[in-house]
Amino acid sequence: MPEALIVVAIAIALLVWLILRRPTAGQSDAFYDPADGERQPHKWGYTDTVFEFDGERSVRVTGSRYPLAGYSMPYFIPFAEEVLGVPITPAEVMPEVAQQKPPPPRKHQDFVDDLRQHFGDRQITAADDERLVHSHGQLSVDEIYRLLYLGALGRVVDVVLYPETEGEVRHIVRTAAEHNVCLVPYGGGTNVSGALTLPAQEERIIASIDMRRMTRILSLDEDNLQATVQAGISGKELERELGARGFTSGHDPDSVELSTLGGWIATNASGMKKNRYGNIEDIVLEATLVTPAGDIETFHSTPRNATGVQPRVWLFGNEGNFGIITRATIKVHPLPEAREYGSLVFPQFEDGVRFLKQLRHEGGLPASIRLVNNTEFRFGQALKPAPSALKGLLAKVQRFFLMTVKGFDAKRMAACTIVMEGTRREVAHQKKIIFLLAKQYGGLSGGSHNGRRGYMLTFGIAYIRDFFNQFHIMGETFETSVPWDRIHHVTAAVEEELHRQCKSRSVRGTPYLSYRVTQTYHTGVCIYFTMGFSGKGLERPDAIYHEIEAKLRQAILDHGGSLSHHHGIGKIRASFLRQIQSEASLQVLRETKRALDPGNVFGVRNGALADAARE
Repeated sequence: MPEALIVVAIAIALLVWLILRRPTAGQSDAFYDPADGERQPHKWGYTDTVFEFDGERSVRVTGSRYPLAGYSMPYFIPFAEEVLGVPITPAEVMPEVAQQKPPPPRKHQDFVDDLRQHFGDRQITAADDERLVHSHGQLSVDEIYRLLYLGALGRVVDVVLYPETEGEVRHIVRTAAEHNVCLVPYGGGTNVSGALTLPAQEERIIASIDMRRMTRILSLDEDNLQATVQAGISGKELERELGARGFTSGHDPDSVELSTLGGWIATNASGMKKNRYGNIEDIVLEATLVTPAGDIETFHSTPRNATGVQPRVWLFGNEGNFGIITRATIKVHPLPEAREYGSLVFPQFEDGVRFLKQLRHEGGLPASIRLVNNTEFRFGQALKPAPSALKGLLAKVQRFFLMTVKGFDAKRMAACTIVMEGTRREVAHQKKIIFLLAKQYGGLSGGSHNGRRGYMLTFGIAYIRDFFNQFHIMGETFETSVPWDRIHHVTAAVEEELHRQCKSRSVRGTPYLSYRVTQTYHTGVCIYFTMGFSGKGLERPDAIYHEIEAKLRQAILDHGGSLSHHHGIGKIRASFLRQIQSEASLQVLRETKRALDPGNVFGVRNGALADAARE
């Protein structure tokens, strides 16, 4: 009988715990502040948001922009020290160096004078701070680390232009071609592929074309569920404007606050709610690409057509090589009638993978479902606040139930976060299938609160990355798509190679590796890795990081993964292209470049056009 009483007590405590964690009526569903804010000039995000120490052994996120902000996190530093094996204290912080004044801009007065006849003074600048901001993306080790802690970038743009209309974009392109000027399109500046790194050997003046003043929704067709939108609009602005009219695009990448519609198309992006709304190539019906050879576009947006090779093929993944995307016609959806969150815990990652595969083939997929491995699960747990007495007691009961009654291992368990949205009937159907199926694979519900929280944490990751940079910790994310039967081969190979490379280079402590399955497909999944290690004591730690990362990418390719799922190629992956495309395929891309841009006006040199791909 005592055992039965214990089980009853646990059941009651768990019921109370679930009730306490149930979202209350009217609870805000915002994971970031929809209002505009002042952006950090070089780091990720906004100036009012910093991940910082608020005591010797605790951290916090400042401001009120995110639900993650405003409370102390006493467990995070001990967790980070445990997994990295190095001290993380205020005394270890590496101060930022004074930024060096960039080299003076190269000048082409005829080009600037021509532009000034059509542009206002606020649309043209050669100010040093503007030039620096537009000379890098968010590749933390190669760009941000070098700028903040080593003092300088390589090549810097010479002038920054801010077009406000499609006609002005055409004039810039035409004028640049006449004066032999190099143009680099700039959207949100969030890429982590080195796509905005400027070619060091470029002798012409380089003009950055900042598209972020082109943010209008040009038309909204509520009958046919499509909108035509200027390409400089950020995801946050797009959702704010569409939401005010009762619609959503459904595209929800981690960078949604900062990245732009044109950038999504140029990099072939993917969002967290891909299951319901599709990847960017599914969302965009048509778009306009302004090139030196003229506009590449189709005049009528239809659901589908068979009109030969479609011009839109040169839009997705062009990475700034062919021209500037000025507008796009996209699918829109009525705001969902219902949205619910859920979470699951599994005894181990492998159980979660088997569940995801079966769920994919049975149907009932939610808008988003992401499976995190044990390391990433513990990372999320470490970001929690210290609990109240009641919540602490309930947490102990929950832990007892999971570890003792159900036999879970705290160092092996994995978790899923779930977002279900649509009509109430759809959501009810998804819930039924998901939670019944999960039981077959040992899964237990972790409650809606943990599902919401898991989704929320996405928007804090890059701020945490910048926090770790202060401690010589080299860290970044990379991703791949993998067939179902290669998932565990790829993750094991990456982990083994990371440890081998760090050991051979005498890296201090233990390298960090976490991963999650972020999207599923009929034939496989996207795996999103986060990797980091201490660079303290290493000569040129940034260079060592990229050497190691290249080895990990090779391990992924050797074990059946793709070169990229959604980050793109840029410059850091260009040298691998010959392993995944035939020479004839690469030559087609180069010949297309010559046809669209014979003077190489768009000389950013990404992907197949990077020097590394042509050696």
